[in-house]
Amino acid sequence: MNWWNLSVFCIIPIVSVIFFFFWKRKYLWIAPLTSTVISVAISLFAMPSILSDAEHRSMFFGISIMLHILIAVVLTVIAYVVARFLDKK
Repeated sequence: MNWWNLSVFCIIPIVSVIFFFFWKRKYLWIAPLTSTVISVAISLFAMPSILSDAEHRSMFFGISIMLHILIAVVLTVIAYVVARFLDKK
């Protein structure tokens, strides 16, 4: 697994959710959006060839970004469940 995969699918979504969880939980819904924007920016910076042809572009925006959003949303839902559990205590 190279640094791009590790950062886009693991580090960025986790850091984004943790940041909003500890900063302001009412803004936790922004975590998937923020991590997606950061991931696209890093991806375009690291691999500008993504936009070179339709095959790479559709694979990036059709598969990679959708998978990233899914991971970020699942982590956000887990954070909401943990926040609700902590609020009940």
